[in-house]
Amino acid sequence: MELKKSTKANLESKKHGFRLMGLVMVSAMVGMAFEHNEFTPIDDEIVICETVLGPEPIFDPTVDEPPVEEEVITPPVPIIPDEPDLVDDDQDVDDFDFSDMDKDIDEVPIIVPPTIIPEDPFDFPDVDPSFVGGAAAMSQWILDNVDYPEISREMGEQGKVYVKFVVDKKGNISKVSIRQGVSDALDAEAKRVVKKMPKWVPGEVNGKPVRVNFTLPIHFRLG
Repeated sequence: MELKKSTKANLESKKHGFRLMGLVMVSAMVGMAFEHNEFTPIDDEIVICETVLGPEPIFDPTVDEPPVEEEVITPPVPIIPDEPDLVDDDQDVDDFDFSDMDKDIDEVPIIVPPTIIPEDPFDFPDVDPSFVGGAAAMSQWILDNVDYPEISREMGEQGKVYVKFVVDKKGNISKVSIRQGVSDALDAEAKRVVKKMPKWVPGEVNGKPVRVNFTLPIHFRLG
């Protein structure tokens, strides 16, 4: 029995269609593959760039300033010393005379600066001021010139009054005050007597008269 093929079951006539369909499918797959390869690396590259490099820096435009002209300093002219006079080896040169070096050198005078004496009164001069004629003459002068206050006699006041004063360069007495007193009446009389005294012999420092502080005790005693 001979088998016959059906015209509907014959695939030979449809091979062109299957070939065309295969080409379309292969093209679609290849296109999808290209689209996948182009898209994925771009995203990865952007992420990597943002992570590693950070955001794009922003630069502020600045105005260029004109260059500052530097001041030109002219160097000083160098001083060239004069060339020394050269002497030939065969020429005779005068020897130096060192004979004066053996002579004794005169002593250098010592200049003593002047002594400055202060104007304030001295407490401890080289020479104390003194009453003309000495201590005995001064005691006698005080006895002759003192007037014992009557009120002090009535009250029985007696004792030593210490009078402080200044003897100036000419022997005059000034700045009389009571250093240690007994009573108002006796103190006043002691001051009066001292102010009435004649000139003293002034004190000295370095051989020159100076102002000196002096304290004199005057003894008031009832007989």
